Amino acid sequence: MFLLTINFEIKPLDVEMRYRVDEKLVEVGKTTAIGKTKAIDGKVVLKDDNQFDESSVFKVDLRTLKSDRERRDRYIKTRILETDKYPYIEFYPSMIEGIKEIKDGRYDVKIYGKLRVKDVIKDIVWNGTIEVRGKKANVSLKTEFPFDYFNLQKPKVPIVIKVDDPITLEVEGVFSIE
Repeated sequence: MFLLTINFEIKPLDVEMRYRVDEKLVEVGKTTAIGKTKAIDGKVVLKDDNQFDESSVFKVDLRTLKSDRERRDRYIKTRILETDKYPYIEFYPSMIEGIKEIKDGRYDVKIYGKLRVKDVIKDIVWNGTIEVRGKKANVSLKTEFPFDYFNLQKPKVPIVIKVDDPITLEVEGVFSIE
C-alpha cells in the first residue's frame, strides 16, 4: 500500500485515446465516427493532497488520429483541428477525486484539469475508473463537450448530412506508477 505522502510519477505505457462523434452520412445513414491514436506522451506527478504538480501534462499527437475513413481523417486534420499548425492537444490535470491512497483496488474517479485544443484552453472533467495493481494502473476515462466549447466547426461537406454534439473523448490503457 502506498499512502499519498510522497509524489507519484504516472506515465503512459500502452494507452489509446479515442474520439466519438455521432453523424449522419448520405450513403451510410446514422453512424458513430471513431478516431483513435496511441501517440500519447507526458507524465503527471500526483502529490500527497490529491493535487497534481503544475508540471504535469499529457500530450496527444493529433496527426496520428485514424478512423475508418481516410477522407474524414484528412478533413478533420486539415480543416477542423489544423494539425499542421496545432499538432497536439494537451491535458493539464489539477486534481483527482475518488482515490485517497495508491493501493491495489478499483476506484471511481474524477480528474479535473484544463484541456488545450488548438489555441483554446478550457476546464474539463474526466470521469471513469482506475484499477491499481502493483506499479501499474488500468485507466478508463471519458469526457464530453460540444464542438463550440473549443471553437471547433462541425464538418460541412456534401456527404455529411448532420454531425451531432457532443464530442466524446475516451482514454483507455495502462499507466506505470513510480
